[in-house]
Amino acid sequence: MEFCPVKVYPRSLSTVDVLLELSEPAAPAGLSYRYRWDEAPSCAGTEAWEQMEHELKDLPVPGGQAWSPESPSLHRLTVAMLSPTHLVLDCVVVRFGLRTVTTKGQEVHVNGRAMKLLGFNRHDLTDSPVLAYEQLVADVQILLSLGANFVRGAHYAQDARFLDLCDVHGLLVWEEVLGWQNTVEDFHNPTFVMQSLRMAKEMAVASVNHPSVIFFGFFNEGESFDDSEATRTIYHAMASQLRRHSGHTRLIGYGSNHPGKDRQLEAVDVHAFHLYLAWYPTTQPADPQEVEGIPDVWEHVQQWSTHVDAQKPMLITEAGAGGLFGFRGPVEQKWTEEYQALLLKTHLEAVINNPGIAGISLWQFADIPIDRAVSNEQHRPRGLNNKGVLGMYRHTKLAAAVVAQLLRGLHGEELRLPT
Repeated sequence: MEFCPVKVYPRSLSTVDVLLELSEPAAPAGLSYRYRWDEAPSCAGTEAWEQMEHELKDLPVPGGQAWSPESPSLHRLTVAMLSPTHLVLDCVVVRFGLRTVTTKGQEVHVNGRAMKLLGFNRHDLTDSPVLAYEQLVADVQILLSLGANFVRGAHYAQDARFLDLCDVHGLLVWEEVLGWQNTVEDFHNPTFVMQSLRMAKEMAVASVNHPSVIFFGFFNEGESFDDSEATRTIYHAMASQLRRHSGHTRLIGYGSNHPGKDRQLEAVDVHAFHLYLAWYPTTQPADPQEVEGIPDVWEHVQQWSTHVDAQKPMLITEAGAGGLFGFRGPVEQKWTEEYQALLLKTHLEAVINNPGIAGISLWQFADIPIDRAVSNEQHRPRGLNNKGVLGMYRHTKLAAAVVAQLLRGLHGEELRLPT
């Protein structure tokens, strides 16, 4: 979607900028525009509404209430287009939230308050790439029951229905331009560059009025270790494109699996890294010392991140392990639910106990099917990416209970999981 007729950009917890985007047939002179706040959706009685131009700056929202994970208050803005004779030609209702997202040193701030982001990566599929609304509702409810406040949409623009639900329930979202392990060859390809910039614009425009979306990402696990002119140019161009079309109301980042070697971090607002410690290669036995060393490795990565730029927070946007649903056994055996639970608990505790790490999205929320042509049974048994804390049909594994106990315990909440 490259067209959003009414864009609302929060500039504070009480004011917004409003920008009308007009299609060419709506451009002729003589048309006028009126707006009103938070009434029941209706386009009647426009003569009593406030007049507006194509753009309003620092507009106070009457009775404005901040949107936050704890209190996800939402507002409505209705805008009508009138003919020279005051007939209503078009009328648009948009929903938005008053929230800010910024960084301060190694912290991510929502509405001026530091937040530790704790949650999961989530793919938008089960055995079907199209989910019914009821499944989206169920997924949001499960995420909340696990104690998550953060979800990373991997690795594509998210279903607007899912983002609507995150807006309503206060889940913070990282949304991402379609892409995975893009190469230097891609970055030199003019068609790839053009299409990537177009997708970045489309995603930013489509999600502009979703307060839950606080991050825009791109080029998941791309070859950001390269420092050629073409690579630098496209990383900076993608970040600029996302900032411009979101009205500078989101933080920009990309998930990198090159900590210690990454060369493109200057382009973004946050550093985000992936490491599957104590997991790969899956054919080797588990090493207890490697598991115990996970917090030290993340501390080392965090120190390197701070050395690169101490004013940019660091997130862990992927870390995890596979666990075959129903396969119970020794905690030191890979693929058991026990070993998966141990690794996720270790990653999560490393983040909770490290003030220099702003958050983590564990990989992943639920098992997903994979292309058997590009992965074998040793790497992806049962034709699945088995790293979910839930099975593909949302049955819970041991890791779900272990993670939920940690996350809900931070808030003194009772553990309640779906069966």
